[in-house]
Amino acid sequence: MATLTSRNMTYTIDDVNHLYLSIGEAIWNLQHLENVMTTYNALRILQKKREKKILFSDEQAFKILEKQRKLTLGPLISSAKDNHTLSKELEGRFENFLTERNWLIHKCVISDYLSLRNKESKEKLFLRITAFIEDAVSLKRELYNQMQRWFEGKGYDLEKAYALADELLDKSK
Repeated sequence: MATLTSRNMTYTIDDVNHLYLSIGEAIWNLQHLENVMTTYNALRILQKKREKKILFSDEQAFKILEKQRKLTLGPLISSAKDNHTLSKELEGRFENFLTERNWLIHKCVISDYLSLRNKESKEKLFLRITAFIEDAVSLKRELYNQMQRWFEGKGYDLEKAYALADELLDKSK
């Protein structure tokens, strides 16, 4: 195991690799969560148009989806609030998650760069990243389940939607 030393503070290459792997897993799960929220927001926006008898083409629908895809988590949460996508409980959880996301993406290195050099701090850092991953997975699962219930409640055929998605995925190979 390689040891890295900086100003008499020692940590291992395994610590660094574990950190990189953990951050990668956290970002991967964040993006999956954002994808579910993006899809759900777009569906809610399109449903409002249908209910107002506003006609739109497939191309216009995809533009709405693409517009949602360009948003990062903070603006996605705002869009979800505007479109009544989230329950009040989920809104609060997403706001807390956004704080952790902002720490991970913007401040982790600045605020925790010495953590690998101290056993307790290192453990706290890895626990915080693990909690972020667990929250991302949990929120994604809850939001996805909420989206499915809403979708079916509007009278849409979920199996037909899955079949269409599978067909589009097969075409993209």
